[in-house]
Formats: sequence, structure tokens, C-alpha cells
Amino acid sequence: MNVVMLMAGNDDSFNKNEFNFPKPQIEIGNKTIAQYVVESLKPIINNKNNIIFVIKKEDSEKYYLDSTLKLLVPQSKIIQIQNGVSGAAVSVLLAVEEINNDDPLLILNGDQIIDKNPLELIKNMEQYDAGVVVFNSIHPRWSYIKCDESGYVIEAVEKNPISNLATAGFYYFTKAQYYIEGAKKMILKGSNLKGVYYVCPVFNELILEERKIIPVKIDAGSYHSLMTPKMLSQFEDRELKNKEQV
Repeated sequence: MNVVMLMAGNDDSFNKNEFNFPKPQIEIGNKTIAQYVVESLKPIINNKNNIIFVIKKEDSEKYYLDSTLKLLVPQSKIIQIQNGVSGAAVSVLLAVEEINNDDPLLILNGDQIIDKNPLELIKNMEQYDAGVVVFNSIHPRWSYIKCDESGYVIEAVEKNPISNLATAGFYYFTKAQYYIEGAKKMILKGSNLKGVYYVCPVFNELILEERKIIPVKIDAGSYHSLMTPKMLSQFEDRELKNKEQV
């Protein structure tokens, strides 16, 4: 399986005067965000899977993020991209030379922790063409999907709550080729939000081909996005409480 972890996003909400390092290297207690993310994915971080990190070239040159990630996952491949890439969907395509098209593809946000075994989540998806982890929300910060009466995804949009099924950054395709072809079609159509191409709406291209996409629902409390400083602080508070209870 190809596992692509996206760590090249713009972190405009993180004040550079307060946070001096790239988000993956921001510390929570005595561990970096990258460590937390990798540890949460331990069941799939192995030599059987093709682990790929997508990061900013600038973060390697200034802060040696590539070296940090290699220490965490020695067998991983590091794709370094320039600033100005127009969204996560494009960032994944920039790793295409390292992706095996016939193998499954798992695309993950690099600033989130899901309190679930990723293998168990994938097990519920692998008999379909694609799958996505969802949780209950109506806030417009997330991506959203809508399902038909059979439970299959029939629409995917960005930053628009068309249902109460918000997507976590956990996108699974039984063949990487499905994503690659779908993303290219989406980009050719210009299907973006304010010039940014997101991963979730790629599902719309698969839907047009009548592919089956299934959501796997988790409790909102099991999903921890570190999108903003406030969310980071909330996660840090949770970790401190957990340590106190041990």
C-alpha cells in the first residue's frame, strides 16, 4: 500500500514569532507533532508499505525536516515541493513517480491524530473502490460528503456542510490509479475552491465513473485535528490529563 502523508500545507494561523519551526516540528510536551502522527499510524508504518512524506523544500533547507522524518521512518521517501503549490490534491500528484498505481493509496493529513487503528478503518473500506473516514460536524472548516440511501458517497465538497458527515484527512483508494486519474480530471475542469485543489472533491470524479465509495464513521472525539493553535492547545491539554491519570 502507498501511504502519502501531507506535511506541506500553509500554516498561516501559526504566528511565526510564537511558533519558530514548521508545524511537524512543533513540540507537544517532549514530542513533535510528527512523532505523534507517526506513532498513531504505527500499525501501517512498516517495510511492506510505501511510506511517502510530502514536505516543503524550504522546511528541509532551513529546519532539516527531511532528516527528522527519516529518523522516525528510515525507509520512507521524502518528496520536497516548492511553496505556491495550489493545494493538497496537487501535492499528492507531485509524488506520483514514487507511487505504485496498482497498489492501494492512503492519503493522510500530516497534522491530525485519529484514535483508531488504521488497519481496522481500512478493513471496512477495502472491498469498495474508495473510502473515507467521517465524523459528525456542521462547521464549514471541514470537507463534507453526502450519501445515498445505500450509504454510498454521491457528492463531495469542500468547506460546505451539505450533510453532517465531515471528513477526516483519511482517504483510501483501492488502486492509486483511481486517485491519480480523478485528480487530473478535477484539475483540468478547474474544480477548485479559491484557487486551491483539495483531495476530497476528487471523489466526484470517481462517482461519475460509478465507483463505490464508502464512509467509515468515527466519534468526533476520536479525531484530533491540529489545524489551529487552539486545536493544538486542546490536544496538549488532553495529553497532559492522560499523563496525570497514568
